[in-house]
Amino acid sequence: MRNKLVSVKRDFLVKNEFGTVDYQIKKKWLSIGQQFRIIDVVDEKEVGQVKEQVLDLLPTVNVYDEHGDKVTEIRKKISIFRDKYTVKSLGWEVKGNILDFDFKITDENGDVIARIDRKLLSIRDTFVIDIDDQVSADLVPVILGVVMAIDLVVEREEDENDKED
Repeated sequence: MRNKLVSVKRDFLVKNEFGTVDYQIKKKWLSIGQQFRIIDVVDEKEVGQVKEQVLDLLPTVNVYDEHGDKVTEIRKKISIFRDKYTVKSLGWEVKGNILDFDFKITDENGDVIARIDRKLLSIRDTFVIDIDDQVSADLVPVILGVVMAIDLVVEREEDENDKED
């Protein structure tokens, strides 16, 4: 399954390989820390949330399912050479060039379940999220949540670096 994540401000549309919108990701505006809702536009229901933890030493973002239960925590690891992230409780790893949004998500067996690539073809941010066909449909919102979490952490760090300059 190939999805495109297209940004309009901090709201996103997730389109499938045929250009049909499958998900909408909407920012919650009045919240402590950034929060996003993942909405299945076909079923017209919220299927997940992404919430930034603001009182943490290292950047940490949680992903919740449609019932509000925490599915996973994405935490940035301390690393000298390259940004690394752990996806706790699922056994997933995020590998690749995070800052350029050219990375992959691997499962507990090391198998690639999704590849993420930023396309610089338009004014808006566009990410291609290529999800392995073997991944169950209920994990797609979780994968979207992981991508949103990483985007949130990278954006936060870029903002902090801009303030220092």
